[in-house]
Amino acid sequence: MTSLLRLTLTNFRNYDRLVWSPSAQKIVVYGANGSGKTNLLEALSLLVPGRGLRKSRVEDLVKSDRQHLGWGVVGQFSHPLINNFEIGTGCFPNNNKKQFRLNETPVRSQHEISQYLSAVWLTPQMDQLFSQSAGGRRRFLDRLIITMENFHTKEVFAYEKSMSQRNKLLANNNYDPNWLNAIEESMARHAVAITATRNTFIHQMNQLRIINGVFPEAILKLQCPIADRLMQEPAIVVEDFLRQQWKKDRHPDAQSRSTRFGIHRSDVIFIEKKSQTPAGMASTGQQKALLIGIILKLTELIKSQNISLPLLLLDEPLVHLDEIHRQTLLSTLLNLDSFTMMTGTDHSSFKQCTKKAEFLQIIQGEIV
Repeated sequence: MTSLLRLTLTNFRNYDRLVWSPSAQKIVVYGANGSGKTNLLEALSLLVPGRGLRKSRVEDLVKSDRQHLGWGVVGQFSHPLINNFEIGTGCFPNNNKKQFRLNETPVRSQHEISQYLSAVWLTPQMDQLFSQSAGGRRRFLDRLIITMENFHTKEVFAYEKSMSQRNKLLANNNYDPNWLNAIEESMARHAVAITATRNTFIHQMNQLRIINGVFPEAILKLQCPIADRLMQEPAIVVEDFLRQQWKKDRHPDAQSRSTRFGIHRSDVIFIEKKSQTPAGMASTGQQKALLIGIILKLTELIKSQNISLPLLLLDEPLVHLDEIHRQTLLSTLLNLDSFTMMTGTDHSSFKQCTKKAEFLQIIQGEIV
């Protein structure tokens, strides 16, 4: 298990300075709305590649009255196989570019971070995941995959970087065709690698059987013509198809200033297994239960492959759940060999965790 040894926040959100060393690996954070509970989860989520659980702009992360000072988050961790390590992120004063450090050394790629640490989170905003944009569901899927295949981070970033370069070149009518060919070849290679990993992960999740589970099971389906082709044709054939498609689309893509075809347009459909009901048609409570079921199923899949579980960051996880689902969720989380942080406004909702978790009360950006 990856264990959190110490978390340090500087000028982050509503925290002036916080140095906290947990006494347990199961944490319950409680306090009034606006006290800083979610900010604590967000700080940990920013230590893995990506934009964190709120997808916030970098300039919004600094404490409002200290804009000129920059901000920082540093986590110290231990792992039985790689010993202690430290991950830091933040911005220097008057600089809106987020930087990462691994053991106090700047990293060239966020992929280096994903080899050490991964995290999965649930927030109240995600309760509408199934009925909102395809991009949100796609990012959710990729975040699940990264907990098992850390190289997936590198592939996704490389594809997005190449696509951005293609869009910029197409905006210039005097672009070099050879340069564009090279970029599209890179995009095709990364697109096929990403899609193959998505296909494999979805197959593994759908094949895993959870017996007598209280939380509903979801069947995942990837809606993507590239994924469909890859199920029928060799990777090299699909790569060639993508290169030809993007070459044919250069003129209309230049007019729209975007790449209209690719894996960045794919969607993930979630279906409740027992009733075959699409998740987007379920009630809020059913969607929340389905999301938690997906996370718990992921932990089972990870354990079956002897991989360390990710950090579990759960913001208001008990909201919209009935008493049976609450008890089952807390019991399951307490028995998982993973660092888990949960938030709520009332500590009494977590009395099942007494003597098994550390309780933190947050008041105006301070641990009481």
